[in-house]
Amino acid sequence: MTREDIKNQFPDATEEQITAILNINGDDVKAWKDKVPKKADFEELTRKAAEYDKLQEADLTDAEKIQKALQDAESAKTDYAKKSNRLDAEKILVAAGLTEEDYKDLIDGIISDDADKTKSMATGLATMVTKQKEAAIQKTKEELMDGTPAPSGGSGGAEEKSEDVKFAEEVAGTFSASEEASKSVFEIY
Repeated sequence: MTREDIKNQFPDATEEQITAILNINGDDVKAWKDKVPKKADFEELTRKAAEYDKLQEADLTDAEKIQKALQDAESAKTDYAKKSNRLDAEKILVAAGLTEEDYKDLIDGIISDDADKTKSMATGLATMVTKQKEAAIQKTKEELMDGTPAPSGGSGGAEEKSEDVKFAEEVAGTFSASEEASKSVFEIY
């Protein structure tokens, strides 16, 4: 934070007030910096943790070492299965027209280490979303069709003719009734 920043935020501040704010801010920053561990301290803790793990493993019997290796392998297998099933579920959901934003909150509840269960849940969700989308599209089409008048013309039925159509038919009927009358009407114009 600079003096200019403070002057922009507090235009009426005096120089003493600005100095006091800067001193307080500097003290707060220094206190936080003192709390943050140094890189050397972090590296030392990491080294000690690695040594501790080695010492623990040295004390293990061969059977315990084998058991630990089996547990690590089982954990890796489960992790791989979940990641693979997540990809399968995402593939199903994307194929249904969903984006990552749409399913990001639900995907963790669908994923398990059982591939069939995961695919079944993802397919069920995709089917439900697809049906709701189709229903919404159909409803929108019906709403749009309700406001659209029926097309005129054709020989579909006995619809009421508008006034201008009735008048045009009446005028056309008088022209065909007498050729002479029609000529006189056109000669006027």
